[in-house]
Amino acid sequence: MAYLLLVLCTLIGWSQAFLPSPSLEVEGLTHADITEEALLAVAMDACREEAQNEGRTFNPPALLNPESLLRACLGVSEEADLSGSKFRELLNEIISENIFIDRDQPFSSAHHFNDEVIERGRDIITQGVSIVRASLRQDNLQAARRALGAVTHTLQDFYSHSNWFELGNLDPYPNLLRPDLPLQNLADANTPTCNDCQEKVCPNVILPEILSTNTLTSGYLSFTPQGKCNHGDSIMGGINKDFGGGGLTSDGTDPHLAAFAVAAEATKDLLQNIRIAFGNTVFLRMLGITRSTVLCFVIDTTASMTDDVAEVRRLTTKIIDETRGTPNEPSLYILVEFNDPEVGPVTSTTDPEEMKRVVNALTVSGGGDIPELSLSGIRLALTTAPPSSDIFVFTDAPPKDTELLDTVISLVESTRSKVTSLLTNALNRRRTRRSALTNPTNSVYQQLAQLSGGQVIEVTKNTLPLATAVIEDSITSSMVTVLQVESTRPDTFSFLLDPRLQNVTLYITGLSINFTLQNPAGVAQNDTAGSGPLASVFPVGNLYRVSLNEGNLTGRWQITIRSPQAYSLRVTGRSALNFMSQFVEVFDGPHPGFAPIAARPPAGQNATLLITVTGVDMLFGVEVGLVSADGELLRNTSVTRLREGTYLARVLHLPDVPFTLLLMGQEADGRPFQRQSSTQIQASQITVQVQRTVVLAPGESITVPFTVETRGIEGAINISARDDQGFVTAVNNRLNVGAAGNATGLVSLSVPTGTPSGTTSVVTIDAESSATRQSNFALLRVSVIQRDIDVTPPVCRVLNESLDCPVPCGNATWEVTLLMSDGNGTGLRDPHISITIPDTPINETSTAIIDQVKDENGYNATLLTYRASCCVTNVEISAVDNEGNVGRCDFSIRRPSTTGPPQTTISSTTSHPTTSRPSSNISPTAPSNGPRLTVSLWTTLLLLALTALML
Repeated sequence: MAYLLLVLCTLIGWSQAFLPSPSLEVEGLTHADITEEALLAVAMDACREEAQNEGRTFNPPALLNPESLLRACLGVSEEADLSGSKFRELLNEIISENIFIDRDQPFSSAHHFNDEVIERGRDIITQGVSIVRASLRQDNLQAARRALGAVTHTLQDFYSHSNWFELGNLDPYPNLLRPDLPLQNLADANTPTCNDCQEKVCPNVILPEILSTNTLTSGYLSFTPQGKCNHGDSIMGGINKDFGGGGLTSDGTDPHLAAFAVAAEATKDLLQNIRIAFGNTVFLRMLGITRSTVLCFVIDTTASMTDDVAEVRRLTTKIIDETRGTPNEPSLYILVEFNDPEVGPVTSTTDPEEMKRVVNALTVSGGGDIPELSLSGIRLALTTAPPSSDIFVFTDAPPKDTELLDTVISLVESTRSKVTSLLTNALNRRRTRRSALTNPTNSVYQQLAQLSGGQVIEVTKNTLPLATAVIEDSITSSMVTVLQVESTRPDTFSFLLDPRLQNVTLYITGLSINFTLQNPAGVAQNDTAGSGPLASVFPVGNLYRVSLNEGNLTGRWQITIRSPQAYSLRVTGRSALNFMSQFVEVFDGPHPGFAPIAARPPAGQNATLLITVTGVDMLFGVEVGLVSADGELLRNTSVTRLREGTYLARVLHLPDVPFTLLLMGQEADGRPFQRQSSTQIQASQITVQVQRTVVLAPGESITVPFTVETRGIEGAINISARDDQGFVTAVNNRLNVGAAGNATGLVSLSVPTGTPSGTTSVVTIDAESSATRQSNFALLRVSVIQRDIDVTPPVCRVLNESLDCPVPCGNATWEVTLLMSDGNGTGLRDPHISITIPDTPINETSTAIIDQVKDENGYNATLLTYRASCCVTNVEISAVDNEGNVGRCDFSIRRPSTTGPPQTTISSTTSHPTTSRPSSNISPTAPSNGPRLTVSLWTTLLLLALTALML
């Protein structure tokens, strides 16, 4: 049972990243399950609509999971070179933020709808939705994902922690997403709501008069006043429906599953509102359902960079032209400029032609002294690009702003992005010191490359075009690392290539390099430039790029490298088979479990890794090892399979030196494989803790406490706090840690007046011991939101309709005229029309005529006349205002009841009804068709297994 329950809490996606403790004897589905079910379902709606708008067929996957949905959405085959890792990673980001509410706000009544603070709970939802909308308007997709994950937790808790289900409701309460409507029939402090219950199971605990009057209440968690409802826990019964295994209702309904179903529908309603308000393209980009390649350049525009800028222009045009229309076409283009003393602007666009225009408009000027503000540019790229991006830096100067190095390192570790620097300041002479670089001023770039799994390539201005092939190699969604090492001595390295790998390339950086490559059959080739029996060798600057010949590469290869100086080796290829990893920690509270560790894990302590493997159905003999930078195995792990593709790896005593993770195993056909993580992991004896988010309005200030804890370290801890918007105004720059092992500091933030709503800032708090140089960091995210916002959705009225349709539909049409108005609100955006045409040609006739008019009160309004074929059986028409509030237009096709199918309702699935469909009253009667529940095959199978064990 315990194993099954653990699996139940690790369904597809980031539900694998929030794991209740294996010894925790609880039953039931989780927030992670609810959130992922809703995300995948609404994403599929968006993908279907996009396909229809583009005139192509959408084939929904038979088994709904992130990988299958991504392929269906992009319209690519199973054989296509496409990885689902980025989509999984961004789903994980949303779902993990949902999970953090249980860890970070365990006793906040409002965040969990406990203690009858239902209005305050809705305020949390309203604020969270406002952050999502404002962030999307500013194209801050990461901030939107994080706010979305947090708000879904509170929304879902309403259906478990209140008596909504006990009042007979199996549909969502739309007023939770309508702050302009009252929450009616709320129990006040003096109203008794429950019988006293001290047992584990309390049947009929809610008072009959509460049920008969449709009064809404919720349970009390820490202290239950007399006459009120308990929340309930493992000892005492209550009204929460968090876990399964409790009693069934008189009609055989499991309250836990019913709460799960309605919470899932409510989450879908929220997601549909966001999708309608911002469109399918933005919604799918937020989720990561796009071609996952990102082209990100950070470029020095000082006067000496004329040749480099010309190469960036050529390379950008070449990549855009050659990848257009392919699975490897970048979905996002980012360009960060840095000069002296200015940094920026930052261009972030999905339009390749705009990227061309911006790059072609680059000019060079200024500079003066040699060092430049390159770390400021890299920091901007790390906070702009999605996680796990490849960032390419072009400069001919060392960094001037080295005080930002700790901040940049923290951002690299938290985003797991690679930083590769193409440097045109190579020295002609070969240095005798043990370095892979000719120019010692480039050591900071080398440090970032080693940490992130990137490279430092030193070339001349003339040879730069030969080195940029490294960038072209990386323009793929399926780049994987097979092996990477850093060494200071001659050595032989082996690596395993599996049949899935394509475009295998070795990158060797260093000076005075000689190498011999040998394939599994014993055929050898040396470092001579040009084509050979095994590979084509391209030397340029301090880089050897070795591209293996196509053919049978399967088996164990060897490379012997001889050099008197330091060098690095990186073996990469393209494959859908990859893995993600995350250290997780146990947290306590009313709903204890596992949560990801956002910073460095604890050195010298036992730790747990969550491993997610993508692109493969079944694996055997999975092993995970901790490997030092020079390739030495530091630790083996104890690996437990949770389900296919999901594993827990337990580590004894984390080493205090940097390491990466090496994953090995066998596929179902017995063929072995290996993959290595790119970003180095550094454990630490220091921990920095700070609240995860702060919400401020323009002109507001706040002081936020943070705590530094140490293990075996006393004395001075140096503190720095920086952010990318300049919100940090002060911080305790030194704390003294005594025998107790902790100290508290303060960071002050101030948002300037006039800062646009939706602006976000990432504050990095770094702590370093003066004595041991041990360090760690924490990230505090600031969201800027206007306090007074329009929360009233537009209204939509049917003025004229001709909705009678014959059977069969033939050549007949139906027509409706709608008046859409936002009154004195922020004003209407364009009406949104969503057409779903099952089993009919995509070119079924439909027309829309839009006129701008005044309503009866003199406000601006939109008059929409829509005509469609009677064969069009599902149309959603919504009005969206400039704040992102969504109003729905409801009407129905009428078919002859004696000869045709039942009446077809044409309406939106959004939970924002118009005034023609008020939903402010609590309904005591459940719909006769039962709860709406959309579940994946995994969930269905596991629910059946749980039911069988309960019988």
